[in-house]
Amino acid sequence: MWMDNEFLQGEMQQIEEQLKKALKTRNKTVQNALIKLQQSGGKRLRPVLTVLGATFGNYDASTVIPLAASLEVIHMATLIHDDIIDDTKLRRGSETLHSMLGRDVAVYTGDFLFTRAFMLIADIAEVKLMKDISKGMAYICDGEIDQNEQRYSKATTVKQYLKRISGKTAALFALSLASGGYKTGCSKRITNKLGVIGKDIGMAFQIIDDILDFTGSESKIGKPAFNDVIQGVYTLPVIFALNSKYKAETEAALDKMQQDAGNSLKEVLEKAGVIDKARKIAMRYVEKARSKTLELPDALGKEIILEIIDQQISRKF
Repeated sequence: MWMDNEFLQGEMQQIEEQLKKALKTRNKTVQNALIKLQQSGGKRLRPVLTVLGATFGNYDASTVIPLAASLEVIHMATLIHDDIIDDTKLRRGSETLHSMLGRDVAVYTGDFLFTRAFMLIADIAEVKLMKDISKGMAYICDGEIDQNEQRYSKATTVKQYLKRISGKTAALFALSLASGGYKTGCSKRITNKLGVIGKDIGMAFQIIDDILDFTGSESKIGKPAFNDVIQGVYTLPVIFALNSKYKAETEAALDKMQQDAGNSLKEVLEKAGVIDKARKIAMRYVEKARSKTLELPDALGKEIILEIIDQQISRKF
């Protein structure tokens, strides 16, 4: 498994130390909540991709580590804000920050993390990199706004969904992989290719994540089943069902989500075969990412990126 790679383990240990420092605050209540957030783990895919992208250039841990940590802090901040908007009670099986501290404190904590993210790279990031990170954050915000505007809309299209996740999730994956390459002096061609690969990985990751909302166990995915649908966020399987001959049944199932805990919806999705259909779309992104990765020059990170890509389609959480 790629997580057992000795080089990667060493770099991730340093990143965790950077995160500890970045999450420090004078307010003990917030501090304890942030410690829990860090300890709840997560896949750390974004900093891992930053490190892997950096291996295609002249690797320098003194600049790569703070950059990778910064992007993970941005990710943490977006999760806090997401949970507030969705009123999510659990994240990775633990109580969310706004459930512990209240919405107001959680909003300020997310904002605090954004400032910490930029402080981490203040001494090592030139103007172009700062612009790229700011642009990536803008894409993330656009994706979240699109998602909010499309809540409970049974007319949401596949195109709108793909655009939404391209900003909400894939933009930070693309930024992570490309910024690592850029920071270690990769050519523009390699850097751009890394960004495209990162985006494709992010698209596959989010589609599989959305599938797991219907098929994964609550203990593994760390949040209640059907959480997205209950919040009015209709993802690819639902969108496919709403555009099939099962449209009326799907609409009726969505209208009684609260009454039957999503059982009717699960039945109609299985009948319509839309889970497999959504998985095939994820597979397309996996294939695109794999094909482009094979075109990259040999580097320490190449085989690990390929392993991460292949892992997306079979993951259970």
